[in-house]
Amino acid sequence: MNLNNVFYFKNIVDRYYPDENRAAVDIQAVVGQVKEQIKSLTDEDFIEVIISCFIPDLYSGMGKCEKLFTKLTELMVGEWWRRMGGFYRLPTKKSGTEDVELIYNDISIACDAKVFRLGRSQKAPNVKDFLKLASVRLWINNLNDGYAAAHSTRHTIGGLVTYSSLHEWESDSEVYEECTNHQTPVAMLPYEVLALLLHHKERFTTDEFFKLWNYKQNGVVTSRQKHNYWGYVTRHICCMLQMTEVEYAAEMKEYHGAILAAAAQYRQIVQSAVDEVERKILDQLNQYNTVDEIKAFALREIEQRDNAIALDYLKHIDDFRYYRDQK
Repeated sequence: MNLNNVFYFKNIVDRYYPDENRAAVDIQAVVGQVKEQIKSLTDEDFIEVIISCFIPDLYSGMGKCEKLFTKLTELMVGEWWRRMGGFYRLPTKKSGTEDVELIYNDISIACDAKVFRLGRSQKAPNVKDFLKLASVRLWINNLNDGYAAAHSTRHTIGGLVTYSSLHEWESDSEVYEECTNHQTPVAMLPYEVLALLLHHKERFTTDEFFKLWNYKQNGVVTSRQKHNYWGYVTRHICCMLQMTEVEYAAEMKEYHGAILAAAAQYRQIVQSAVDEVERKILDQLNQYNTVDEIKAFALREIEQRDNAIALDYLKHIDDFRYYRDQK
């Protein structure tokens, strides 16, 4: 794999934020620049970008780096759709709207582009954090109301959640029941499936792809069973691409190998950070000559670690809780 593709968005974010102390950038301006820049990638390079998309684990939670990275992920899904022959909209208003609207002629899809850290504490995200049917239904209704008000024939037929399959549920889950709901059809497709569709885009039409959301007509069974959902999706894609399920599985296996190779590169970054801290600790320890000096050093470090919150409280009490006439 080309590491420039694996770390495509990370490299962009790190240029703007060499550290988290930098002033916040204009995210919309950055997205606008990357929107043009990313078009220069070949489909093969762009596929590596898609399947390697993970929030770098060392970014602080909900910090400036993570916010920019997340927005670039949404752009990535829009660029995938552009390469598929459609066009897209990235709403600037975040509250109560989809991440990306994927549009082709008179049909659109409300898309929620998910991106996760490899080092998160659970195999799969909480279902309610992954998909809220009520929210998707609201997005769809708002889009359709807007088109009706503009006297447009365009309509939004359903939702799409994109994500990394390394965060897939191991077994049956409520998420599959949500994704087989007839009233609000929402498909969940991991990034390697998007890559597969892009790789074979000459084999099918967009109209055929949209038929995936015809849950009622296609007899989709609403259930928590993982094999039920993936059986339906796999059959539809194989029929659309005119490939056997064995061929489909073989291509998925290739993508999965590439994803694990990318994950190993992300893991190496975290391991390097751990090794660097260990080296610094050893350098500090080597400054002491006696056991008592090392004990005193260890006591200070452990106290700062285990009493970090309490020490902050003491500092705040000392800094702020006083009367001038009592000083």
